[in-house]
Formats: sequence, structure tokens, C-alpha cells
Amino acid sequence: MEIATATGVTHELGPLTKRVYGFVEAQTTAMAAGIRSPSDWNGMLDYIDADRFKRVGAYLEELDWEAYKQFLTGWMAGGTRFEFTEFQISEVGNSVFQEIEERHYRGDDFIRKNVIAVFRFDDQQRLYHLDIYEQAKDSGDWIKESARKATAEA
Repeated sequence: MEIATATGVTHELGPLTKRVYGFVEAQTTAMAAGIRSPSDWNGMLDYIDADRFKRVGAYLEELDWEAYKQFLTGWMAGGTRFEFTEFQISEVGNSVFQEIEERHYRGDDFIRKNVIAVFRFDDQQRLYHLDIYEQAKDSGDWIKESARKATAEA
């Protein structure tokens, strides 16, 4: 087993952290343009290995790239607005650990979650694995339904 440690602190963004920020920016751009179909997420392809991509979500659902786009499309349906605040980001080996507070708004519903996202990259700095760990009192029925539907269609 290889053990990676991070003992230093820097004010410079690492190359994989820059990739995470690019991925998030592409996602934000897609949301701002309006999501009508799963293909609206294809602007994120510059950051991922679509053939190997796997996202494991808070409900242990496993989604490949096509199912992930279905999930995101369902999550955004009905006028969902999303924002987050980043608390910490760490880059160790081929992984980036991002600790955030997510805020989801949909109609009168408001969901706040504490999330750690773990991004894993290949040697070409393409995202191939994304794990989501969350703490929440309420995860939002529309979010859970989108995850169930995307998993069933996969």
C-alpha cells in the first residue's frame, strides 16, 4: 500500500486543484446557461475521462458519465438553484479533497449540507472518480429522486 502524506501548506494552487476549479466552473457555466437535456453538461468533458468516470454519491449510488448527466439534469429540473462555500481544499497525490457547505434552493425548499468531495485524477489530469460524503438533516426529496432515477436508468 502506498501512503501519501501532506505536511506542507502553500498559497499556490496545485495542478489538480486547478482542474477541480475548472470542473466546477464548467458545471456552473452549464447551470447558468440553463439545463434542458443531459447533453448540456458536455462542457465538463474537458476535465474528465468519460469512459472511466464513476461517481459514488451520498446514497452509495454509482453513476457512470451518462448516468451522472441524467442525475444532474434531474437535480436541476424544476428551477433548482445551487451555491456553495468552500472551507478547505487539499491536494495529495492524485486526489483533491474539497470541504464545502452546499445550499440547494428549489421553490420554498432549502437544503444545507456539509460535503466532502474527493476527486481522483489520472496521469493526464482527467477526473475519473468522484466520491461524495455528506452530512445533512434533510437531503431533499428531489435530489434523492434524481439519484434513484439515474441509478435505475444506468
